Amino acid sequence: MKLPRLLAGLRRPAGAPPGATAGEAEGRAAVPREAALLARAEAYNRAAEAYWKSQREEPSARRHVLNKPFGTVTDAPGIVYRLGLLLSELRLGLGHVVLDFGAGSGWLASCLNRLGCRTVAVDVSPSALELARELFRLDPRHRPELDPRFLPYDGHRIPLPDASVDRVACFDAFHHVPNQDEVLREMHRVLRPGGRAVLAEPGEGHSHSGESAFAVHRHGVLENDLDVLDLERRARAAGFTGVHLKPYPDPDALRLAPADYVAVMEGDTGRFPVAALARSLRKFFLVTLAKGEERPDSRCPGRLAARIETAGAALPLRGRAGSLLRVPLAVANEGDTLWLHEEDGVGGYVLLSGHLLDADGREARPGFFRQALPRSVAPGERVEVAAPLPLPLEAGRYLVRLDLVDEHVMWFAQAGSPTLDLPLEVEAPGDGGALRARLEARGAGPLRAPGATMVPLRLRVTNAGGAPWPHAPEPRPHTVSLAGHLLGADGSVHEKDVLHQALPRTVAPGESVDLDGAVRAPLAPGRYRLKLDLVLEHVCWFEQRGSEPLELPLEVTEEVPDSASPGVLRASLEVLEPRPGARGRPGTIASVRLRATNLGNTRWLHAPRPGGGHVSLGGHLLDERRTVRDRDYLRAPLPRDVPPGEAIELSVALPLPGGRGRWAVELDLVDEGIAWFADRGSPTVTVEMETAD
Repeated sequence: MKLPRLLAGLRRPAGAPPGATAGEAEGRAAVPREAALLARAEAYNRAAEAYWKSQREEPSARRHVLNKPFGTVTDAPGIVYRLGLLLSELRLGLGHVVLDFGAGSGWLASCLNRLGCRTVAVDVSPSALELARELFRLDPRHRPELDPRFLPYDGHRIPLPDASVDRVACFDAFHHVPNQDEVLREMHRVLRPGGRAVLAEPGEGHSHSGESAFAVHRHGVLENDLDVLDLERRARAAGFTGVHLKPYPDPDALRLAPADYVAVMEGDTGRFPVAALARSLRKFFLVTLAKGEERPDSRCPGRLAARIETAGAALPLRGRAGSLLRVPLAVANEGDTLWLHEEDGVGGYVLLSGHLLDADGREARPGFFRQALPRSVAPGERVEVAAPLPLPLEAGRYLVRLDLVDEHVMWFAQAGSPTLDLPLEVEAPGDGGALRARLEARGAGPLRAPGATMVPLRLRVTNAGGAPWPHAPEPRPHTVSLAGHLLGADGSVHEKDVLHQALPRTVAPGESVDLDGAVRAPLAPGRYRLKLDLVLEHVCWFEQRGSEPLELPLEVTEEVPDSASPGVLRASLEVLEPRPGARGRPGTIASVRLRATNLGNTRWLHAPRPGGGHVSLGGHLLDERRTVRDRDYLRAPLPRDVPPGEAIELSVALPLPGGRGRWAVELDLVDEGIAWFADRGSPTVTVEMETAD
């Protein structure tokens, strides 16, 4: 069957401006289609901004785009269905950098962020990106630690460095592009080798649908059709090495009676409604463009397989209860996936790990240790690594089941990789009183603080046991640290590990050490208890060895903290002027007006204070590649104090950088001498700048 034509000829000038006469249409038809579109590229970009500005300012339209893909009950089934197909073809991995091209209101970037990807939302419309930022602010399930970015571009060059993204996703956007060759070259440029771009686009006849005709007439946007073979030619000319489509039917296209369904499953293809499938294929196209051969790594693994062997360790393994036993191992990569080793807090890297089983073969402590690999391991390579096994407190016979884990993805055993079982004999500890401590508060009076503020602690800790306490600059296995949990008024654990602090030095039996620390109070007012203890890292709490912990009462008050000793620092920033950005000669001054709303629980003090504790508007200067060129580019004072819940408008003199080019200033608030708001999870806003002679 002949593939449907996706990018039809000019026919009626689908991209013609509203109100074009028949004579103008005939004249335009005489001009080559591509030249006509390129000539109007800037006009189409302006039309896109006008469209998104109208969506942002009209309340019902705003609600619709911010709720996408669940905007309406009629649209949602098809969009969600196509979204699933797009995600399947993208082959996403944890921590992948994904460019959402033509991001619009950011709903696709939102989904990708929650899947663990580092998203870059790009659109020609600043108003669309304002909606995208608002969407990310509205939903607390978003992951700010993945550094979602929102970048306007000029319709020609994607503002990213070469080979800087792992995937490009484009949902219902490419058919609006007048300069398709240029955009395909840009997608290829920013993709890393082995990456892929996936386009989910409406199919044949879309430009002549009633919805498209309405959009063209009202907003002047470009509504194109696509041609599969023409798209393949353009993609290969841009450098893509592979182009393929997936023939999926519409959600409502196929229905079979049970008998026909069973017959098709058994190979009776005559019962399959091929004609319905063919009609369906004309309505939606899922196109994947490959930049070279895909290189699977542990962020998006292929086959995970390993061989784990002991490297000279005597069996059975032996050690004293509560000690740390290091077991030398050799690990070989027998799969097809590169094991990444650098830990980044997101996942997708490989660690050596294992489970502790009791004498009856039951899991006593699943995942009881984690050990990083010394380097990334390619298929066929082998590395040596020592497994640090924290032995249980009870003597007896155990089994250590060693495995690898692709962190936050899966255990290798789940993929069919063999584990290694090693017998373990744990002997009774030589000194049952080795881990004893006496903890005393040096401060006077009960602990009392407003919600979410830092509560200072002054403690004296004495080694009352029979062995020295080893220390390290940071807590690490088999060193001693001060730690604590926050308890509710009923004694239940309200929050674990509110304090985890290394000792300043080794502490011999009978010696004392003074410690100064701080814990953050809960946000909700009430009465709590702070339970403090020492911990032998990866082995046990001292309380488990009979040592007495220290409990201190803590009262969280309803007082409003201020920025000298802040609680929650969170703001909403909205640029009011200029839109879409600042333009001028290098070294001149532009005026920026913005609104800052206090969404935290802390009063922002505005008057300068010795040593800080007052709030200012700050800004970081970014170049065209979004590299920070000056972290302290801008400081502007607030005109007054701002209590929680209130908003303030600021007019700021923004200096334009010297030299021609495209720049951006990332605006944020800063509690001087304490923290930038963004470091506490508050969203920033960006002002684009262009300087020219």
